Amino acid sequence: MYRFIRNAHLLIGLLSAAFVFMYGASSVQFAHRWFNVQAKAEERTVTIGAGAAGARAVARELMNAHGLDGELVQIREKPTGVAFRLNRVGTNYEVDYTAATGVTKIRTMTTGVMAMLVRLHHVNGVWHEFAWINVAAGILALVSLGLILLGASGIYLWFKLHKERRIGTILLAANLIFSLTLMILIRMA
Repeated sequence: MYRFIRNAHLLIGLLSAAFVFMYGASSVQFAHRWFNVQAKAEERTVTIGAGAAGARAVARELMNAHGLDGELVQIREKPTGVAFRLNRVGTNYEVDYTAATGVTKIRTMTTGVMAMLVRLHHVNGVWHEFAWINVAAGILALVSLGLILLGASGIYLWFKLHKERRIGTILLAANLIFSLTLMILIRMA
């Protein structure tokens, strides 16, 4: 049993190391803004069919005819038409559609890799219309489960090594005290 858990521990650690590193780097950026993650904006105007019935119909036509894609969010009905956003990790489209003429203004905001990673901190669940967001959320869920298993198997392996119990207990207690202190200080701020 020890050998199986040790091998599983090593495999889980190796498989999740790259994701943990990316998530950690983006957490630093998210908290401290060390890297320049300015979005690049580009505007264009296209004409689609006049009188489209709602944001979903406009978004579908833009996706089919003009290559836009993403999750339909922030729909705002206006007297002259509709405005909405199509979001995907790394690119956002702000769309303003005039129903009478079919004139559609599209503002495209693109970001770099670091901003994409920061955006993943805001993604939750696997029910998004844009499939790649669901894939990213699924991978993050698997890595999170792997980290829980990594911690549990690490404690089991540490417990089995009798020579390492004293230093392991000290490190585990210090980590627990540090983590709880940090959580309490954050709640008080």
